[in-house]
Amino acid sequence: MRIVVSLLFTVAIGMGVYALYMKTTVSSTGGHPVSAISTTHVKMQLLQIAQAERAYNAQNGSYATIDQLASSGSLTLATPDPDGYSYSVDASPAGFTATARHMAGESGDAPTMSIDQNMQVEGGN
Repeated sequence: MRIVVSLLFTVAIGMGVYALYMKTTVSSTGGHPVSAISTTHVKMQLLQIAQAERAYNAQNGSYATIDQLASSGSLTLATPDPDGYSYSVDASPAGFTATARHMAGESGDAPTMSIDQNMQVEGGN
């Protein structure tokens, strides 16, 4: 009986160490692989919006809202976004800021990201 108890105790300690190791590994890599793929997709969408803004600005001499980009044919985004993000653009004569927000709100797995006329994605990891 003592052998069974000590074996169960050893297995429990091993499982605890494994769980702690996995938790530390996931947090140090920035989350789960699925969230990394989602973040990459959102960054690509933001870059697509920024490139459409540059093309629109070159043609029209001004920056556009996301609706203007879509109606001019400069931009096509999947609606609804498969990753649950919504996109918006704040345009001014001096530049633009495109923002991606997760529809479920702020959470650790779904960061808010943005890009402006400098083509640098901010937010996310």
